[in-house]
This record gives sequence, C-alpha cells and structure tokens, in this order.
Amino acid sequence: MRRRQFYKYGVCACVLLYIYYFFGVGDYIYSRSFDDEFDYPLNVDVAPLVADVLAGRRPALAPINYYPHRFLTNSGACSAVPHLQLFIVVKSAMSNFEHRAAVRQTYGQENLIPGKIIKTLFFLGIGSPLKSETQKLIDEEMATHKDIIQIDFLDNYYNNTIKTMMAFRWLYEHCATADYYLFTDDDMYISVANLLEYVHARNATDGTGTLFAGYVFKSAPQRFRSSKWRVSLAEYPWNRWPPYVTAGAYVVSNSVMRRLYAGSLFVKHFRFDDVYLGIVAKKVGIEPTHCPRFHFYKKSYTREGYRSVIASHGYGDRSELVSVWNEQHSLI
Repeated sequence: MRRRQFYKYGVCACVLLYIYYFFGVGDYIYSRSFDDEFDYPLNVDVAPLVADVLAGRRPALAPINYYPHRFLTNSGACSAVPHLQLFIVVKSAMSNFEHRAAVRQTYGQENLIPGKIIKTLFFLGIGSPLKSETQKLIDEEMATHKDIIQIDFLDNYYNNTIKTMMAFRWLYEHCATADYYLFTDDDMYISVANLLEYVHARNATDGTGTLFAGYVFKSAPQRFRSSKWRVSLAEYPWNRWPPYVTAGAYVVSNSVMRRLYAGSLFVKHFRFDDVYLGIVAKKVGIEPTHCPRFHFYKKSYTREGYRSVIASHGYGDRSELVSVWNEQHSLI
C-alpha cells in the first residue's frame, strides 16, 4: 500500500515537473515587469545618439548593432527621380518567383496611380550553396527586371530581422527621399490607392509627418518550449512586448524610417523583426498607430468587403492575388 502511494506521488511529481518545464511556468513567474523595469540594451537615452547620426555627427557612444553584410546587387530606382510619394519594400524568399511575378503584375506597377511616383524593390538573402539552381534563376530574374536587392546573409525565418534592417539601411543610404515607405511580405494583397488615401488623411489630421502604422499587437512573449516563437528569459526577461506592428505589412513616414534605422544602431539585435522594430520604436520614442485596415490574417474576400482594405495576408496563389487585385483596381 505504501509503495503504491509512493508511486502515485512520484508520478504526480513527474507530471507537475513536466508541466512546469514544458509550459515554461518558471519563465512566466520570474519574468520582470515591462512597465517598471524595461531597460533593453543599450540602457541609455538613445534620442541624442539618433540625433547625432541623422545630423551626420559622430555619436557619443559607438553603435552596437551594425550588421556586417553587403548588398550584392543595387538599383538606380531612386537616382533618376528627385522625389517619391511611396517606396514599396517587398521582403521576399528566394524561391518565391511566382509571388514576385504577381506583385509586378498588381500593386508593384510603377505607373499605378496617375501623378504619383512609386517604386518597388524586392529584398532577398542568399542560400547555400551560393551557385544553386535557384540562384541561377534569380540572377536571370534580376537581369530581366532589375528590381531585386540581394544581401549576403542566409535567407531563413530567424534572419528576418537582418533582412528588414538591411532594407532600412539601403533606403537610408540610397533612397531617403520618399514621403512614405511600405514594408510588405510577398504574399500580401495590397491596395496602394487605399494606402495613399490613409496616409494623406492621417497627415492632414496629425500634421507631424510621424507615422508608423499597421496592425498593432500588445502581447506577451511565448514561453512554451515546443513553440517556434519561444523566447527564454535570457533572451528577453520582461513579461510583455512593447506595442509592435505585425511584420506582414506596415507603413512608415520618411522621418520614422530614418529614426528607426538610426535607432537600430544602438539597440541590440532581436530575432523577430516585428518585435524588434517595436523595441526600437519604444527606445526612440515612436508610438505605433493601429490601423484595422491592415489585416495580419487572410480576410475573406467579397467585392464590397475589400473596398477599404489596405493589406491582407495569405495570398500565396498568384492567380488569386491577380484576380482580387484586378477586380478591386477596376473600382477605383
């Protein structure tokens, strides 16, 4: 009898330990208060450092987060035009040839909106081996369209922050003249007309020219050990994230693009790009704006239901994106 009870207690203890470990209970218990203790490195006021970078002065502290990667291709997308209304940055995976073709056929067209100068470029990393069949096809694609910026980092999910911030660097160094910059994944539906209507309305009511907008999340880190989004206390010890805009699609104004890039030089790297931009925005004093017209999920399509949509996720099928976009574009 005593042995059976001991066995039961042992099983219960093992189950509790497993639950404690698997669900990261200790991480939730011992996480620090975001409201009271947030001090993500560098734990200094980065505003003066950002001001120095933007003014071309040497900052008082050296940058801690300059990614050591090179642009393997470049583009004269901004060299021939003194001013852009909108620059579209499409974060694309190497093998997504059909996605890029669909973008070129829809919202990525340069003469889309009469009287508006809009440019679109795709940003990619590299694969292994460097001279793969996929890379050969990309080389041909680049030669044909001249709209791809390739960067020498390994293109995978956990390097999305590198892709995003290298795109910011390219814009800062080569195309810092656009009014607004739209960052989007290559499987999004985008209405450029609705986007421009939104940013112009925001500017008319706000007037500051400061905009970082999309679908804003206010959430906590995932601590479950089985999750690909698990974040340990060592990596991020606070109990919630700063407000952040989901990475599928978001728009920033010119001043915000430059401030986020300059700020990132003094903010430690984090592997989730949308969370990282939320951290940088918090450090430089930019508050993300929630816009429900950006859909981080795939919004069910109806002709009337999409009339005000700016972005919707889940358009990996080229023919579906083209069909939806053509019908909506015909209503403009």
